[in-house]
Amino acid sequence: MLETDGATMLKKILTGLALTMGGALLLAPTASAAPDDNPFGPKDSTASFVSAFDPAAYGSDKSLIVSPFGTGQQIDCSSFHGQSWCTQNGRVLTQVRIPAGSSEWDYRMLYIYNPF
Repeated sequence: MLETDGATMLKKILTGLALTMGGALLLAPTASAAPDDNPFGPKDSTASFVSAFDPAAYGSDKSLIVSPFGTGQQIDCSSFHGQSWCTQNGRVLTQVRIPAGSSEWDYRMLYIYNPF
């Protein structure tokens, strides 16, 4: 039962992300501008990540990534209306907030590659 509920929740989250990304594409400027001129992304954010399996990750404030590619392949991130999402090889990275202190605003992000 829990596995089914988890799968349903994941489907809802992915559907929401797809709708958000579709809305961002519809509202994106239609002028022929360089990709760097788009304030919503996607932008290469690989330098903001470190592999969760790298011992140096725990002395860093970069976002963690669990992926078969680590940081060896480009990670692109976009944001729109306070919501952000990242992809690697065209696959959405699932976001997990890890508490990093006593405040609800003090957290570190973990991104997990979803092969499906």
